[in-house]
Amino acid sequence: MINNFGEFLYTLRKEKGWTQSELADKLGITNKAVSKWETGDAFPETAQLVPLSTVFNISVDELLRGARNGNIEHEKTVEEEPATLKPFTKKQSVAIACAIGLMLVGVMILISLALNEISYGIFVSQLLVCVSIAVFVLVMTGLTRALDSAEMSAEVYAKGKKISIMLALGIGITILSVIPILALSAAGVSESVFLPIFFAILIIGVPIIVFSGIQWGNLTKAYNIPNDEGAPLKGKAKSTEDAICGVIMMSATAVFLLLGFLRNMWHIAWVVFPIGGILCGIASTIIRGVVNNQQK
Repeated sequence: MINNFGEFLYTLRKEKGWTQSELADKLGITNKAVSKWETGDAFPETAQLVPLSTVFNISVDELLRGARNGNIEHEKTVEEEPATLKPFTKKQSVAIACAIGLMLVGVMILISLALNEISYGIFVSQLLVCVSIAVFVLVMTGLTRALDSAEMSAEVYAKGKKISIMLALGIGITILSVIPILALSAAGVSESVFLPIFFAILIIGVPIIVFSGIQWGNLTKAYNIPNDEGAPLKGKAKSTEDAICGVIMMSATAVFLLLGFLRNMWHIAWVVFPIGGILCGIASTIIRGVVNNQQK
């Protein structure tokens, strides 16, 4: 009931176009209390139910059930407009510039070491470290910008920051998982040694990405957090995008393992993952273009 109540209260508030602070002022309470009601962390006291039903022009019974009665007419629901991203702050712009610069530094070092005939296990590994750190910064910057663009309490914002850190960390760990394969295979170490290390790191990174990704999705839905510059994909288009990207990345993993086991090309097979990421980006762009054309 608490979860239904919280979702229903959020919907009612958005229909009115009120912020949590505005609703709290009407009820004579703090916006922190409203935030806890909407997230399901708390339930209003009995004395607050009548004032709540009054400001939203619904019955206490509807409020408690978390749904309207079908035989009672209410004000027409106002469609919630999608939130838009705020411009990058100076700090965020500097972070993005530094991340791109770090990637270029990694490429420069890679070329320098390769020209000096240094082992690929060293120069490719240092590139992946630079890329991992840069990706962490880019993901954190993007998610922080999204959080700053939505309306929420300080408590929810702090929760969003923790989720952002987990997601960025999971992606960074996953990128670094390839390093043991590169370094140990270049040193002549057996597959029976570096493959378990590779999968052990993946077992840490991937679940973090999945868990934090789900949490971020829930937060995005609850507080209308914008995901990108355009309107987020929904329904069939979103399912299609997820399915195509899933197939691409699973295929990349299969190719990586086949090249490694059958051709012993662990040192170069890792390139299928960035290629898969690029293909996912291309597929997403095409799908969004088709959706935008259909909406015109």
